[in-house]
Amino acid sequence: DLPAGNLHFSLEPVSMSPFVVAQFELQVNENGDFLPMRHQIETKTADVQMHLVTPDGEPAANCKFSLWPKFNEGNSRSLEVGLRSDDNGMVTATLCLLEPYVFRIKASGKAAEYMPQEFAFVTDRRSVTVVVARSVISVIPEDNAVFLVDASGSMQAYIQDVKSALNLAIVQQFHKSDKRFNVMSFTDSQVEFRQELVEASTENVEDAMRFVDYIQAGGCSNIAAALRRVFRFKRAQAIYLITDGKCEVGEELLTHLKILFLGHPLRPKVHTVGINCVPGRLTHRALQGIADLTQGTFRAVCLEQDLSSNLDGARGGRPGKSLEFPHSAAVMPSTDEEPLTGAEEDHEEEEYEQDFAAESQEFAS
Repeated sequence: DLPAGNLHFSLEPVSMSPFVVAQFELQVNENGDFLPMRHQIETKTADVQMHLVTPDGEPAANCKFSLWPKFNEGNSRSLEVGLRSDDNGMVTATLCLLEPYVFRIKASGKAAEYMPQEFAFVTDRRSVTVVVARSVISVIPEDNAVFLVDASGSMQAYIQDVKSALNLAIVQQFHKSDKRFNVMSFTDSQVEFRQELVEASTENVEDAMRFVDYIQAGGCSNIAAALRRVFRFKRAQAIYLITDGKCEVGEELLTHLKILFLGHPLRPKVHTVGINCVPGRLTHRALQGIADLTQGTFRAVCLEQDLSSNLDGARGGRPGKSLEFPHSAAVMPSTDEEPLTGAEEDHEEEEYEQDFAAESQEFAS
C-alpha cells in the first residue's frame, strides 16, 4: 500500500539493463486512486553484436543484409540500414533495445551464398545469434559441370526445393554463357538429360528445366553406380552431388571413387551438397570425405521438409514463409536421419574413421 500524497520514484537499472535511468512523480489520493495510471520507460540505444550462423553452426561469412524498425512513423523504409558480416559471421548494429526490427536478405537476381529471407526479431541483449540459410547451389566457378541429383525416396520431402534451386542455377549461371552442363538423376538406376555436356543455349536450358521438372523422388539409392556413370563425361570439370546422404559411403565406395577420379583426364572435383545432415554425424562426415578426396567442397544446407509433396498431384514449389525469431534468433536444422543409440553411434563412427583415414592416407601417398 502506498501512502497518500506526492511520491517520487527513481528507476536506476543496472548497466546491462535495456532501460534508461528514469524519474517520475505519482499522486496518491486518500481513497487509494493514483495518477498517472501509466508511465512509459524509455529503452536504451546500444551497439548490438550480431553473430550470423548457418543452421549447422558455421559462421555465415560475408552475408549482406538490411535492418529497419518494424514499427516506425508511416512504416517508412527510409530507416533501412545495409550491413555485412565479416569472415567470422560477426557484425555490429546500433539498435533500440526491445524494439522489433526486420532482418532481410534480399534476392539478388544472381547466384548467392545465402537464401533470400525476411523475419522480425526483438532483443534486450548486447549480443544475438541469427540463423541464416545457405542457398542449395552457390556460385559455380567451373565452365563444364554436371549436376548429380539423388532422387531416392528419402529425398521426397526436399525434391521440390532441390528442383527449384537447380533450375535457378542453370538459368542464372549457364544461360547464354560459354559454359557447358548436364543433369543426371539417380536412384537404383540413372537418368541423364543428355549423353554429353551441352552448350547453354536457350533451347538446351529450356529442355533441361523441363527435364528437371519431371524428376520424381522414389526408390532406393545406388550412389556407386551413379558416380561410375557420371565420370564417363570426359569434359566435366566438376560434379555437383546433391543428396541427403542416405546412401552407403564406406571404404569400398571411397576406393571406387579414387580410381574414377585418378582415371579421369580432367580429374573433376566432386562438390557435395548435403541436405539436413546432422553436423558431426556419419552422413555429414561421409559427404565431407567424398569432397576432400577429390579436392571438392562440402556444402551443408538446411531445407524445410515439404510434407505436401506426399500428396497426390502435388506439383511446384511451396510459397515462401516469413520466420519470427524473438530475442536471440535460432532454428534447429530439420532432419529425418535415424537416431542411433550411444553404442551404435560409437561403433559406426569408429568404423567410418578407420576406413576414411586409411583411404585418405593412401590417396595422399
